[in-house]
Amino acid sequence: MEAVKEPLMLLEIERELAGPDREAALAKYDKTLADLSARIDEALRGGLPPEKFPKVQALQEANTAARKILRLTVRVDGEAR
Repeated sequence: MEAVKEPLMLLEIERELAGPDREAALAKYDKTLADLSARIDEALRGGLPPEKFPKVQALQEANTAARKILRLTVRVDGEAR
């Protein structure tokens, strides 16, 4: 039986974004968030029950904020921007 992997912790992500491969890490995490954004947009276009719309809209706003924070977290020459 395969062991269940623990989710990546925020500090591990931050280390990746500060490391030598920060551009690749940024691209990887931004793609994940962009894919989520596309799925949210698709759900909104397809129509949602009224009770689900506020939750999905809040998720969309949180995803947008996460993408902005991701970009701000990337380090320049090892220093925080």
